[in-house]
Amino acid sequence: MATYDPPQPLWKRNVAGILDFVLALFVFGFLFNKIFGHQPHPPAGFNPGGTTTEMFGLDGLPMLLTIVMIVVYFVVLGRTGGTVFQRLFGMKRAAPKAQ
Repeated sequence: MATYDPPQPLWKRNVAGILDFVLALFVFGFLFNKIFGHQPHPPAGFNPGGTTTEMFGLDGLPMLLTIVMIVVYFVVLGRTGGTVFQRLFGMKRAAPKAQ
């Protein structure tokens, strides 16, 4: 586990990680959904008098690319000074592990 200099509160690390994940999921999910043009399929059931509209969906290649880009987001930004919310919360980089 990385040691932080100075140590960051656990709540701050957790909130930053969750918000970064949600941000990356929405940004990359929306981007790949628009690029590959997900075509919604009709609903499986029939609801008399009601309509069902699918506004957003990820499956197949767009979902795979979204997952890959989320991992790349954390790896690249984690090595270059911190992710978006780590920077917004003023978190310092992890110090190299002393051996």
